[in-house]
Amino acid sequence: MKNVIFDLGGVVFSRDKKLCSSDLLAFWKIIHATPTPRFWLEFDRGTQTWEETVSTISDVMQMPYNHCDEILREAISQTRPVAATSELVGQLKNAGYKLYVLSNMSFEFISDFRKYPILKEFDGEVISCYYNLIKPERAIYELITNKFGLNPAETLFIDDKPVNTVAAADFGFKVFDFDRENPAESCDELRKMLI
Repeated sequence: MKNVIFDLGGVVFSRDKKLCSSDLLAFWKIIHATPTPRFWLEFDRGTQTWEETVSTISDVMQMPYNHCDEILREAISQTRPVAATSELVGQLKNAGYKLYVLSNMSFEFISDFRKYPILKEFDGEVISCYYNLIKPERAIYELITNKFGLNPAETLFIDDKPVNTVAAADFGFKVFDFDRENPAESCDELRKMLI
């Protein structure tokens, strides 16, 4: 294995549920449903605006627009790097792996997350909103492979959503299903596999 690709949300970044409002927890329950709601995928694809997304959240949650705008802003502000993953990223970097990001994420989320040093540890990234592509579409796996000259057989893809790892495995990547509820345990498993 020469390359490791990380998803961001639920793997590199997450939030402490104890610090989240009850409305934000209800919001994340909607977003993390299977399948992911179409409006959220389009927000991550970069084809739906913040305002359109808030309006849809307002309809779905049956709450005023301004309150839903606050919930979405809280979703960004409460998100932090996962300590266990940050440690693993540093160890993999020191071990000589090439590290990449492949994430479904809106302009607003990724713009805010760039303030964290962890993103500077990666050798390259493909963020969905910049390309109008989202996982698990085959084209986004082709994009990251071609952009960075990766051999899928030498590349491990880490994601917390099985639908994305299944698609990545079909494309030819080695895959690991990350447990967003137990990041330290997942990172320990990855450490044993890779270092």
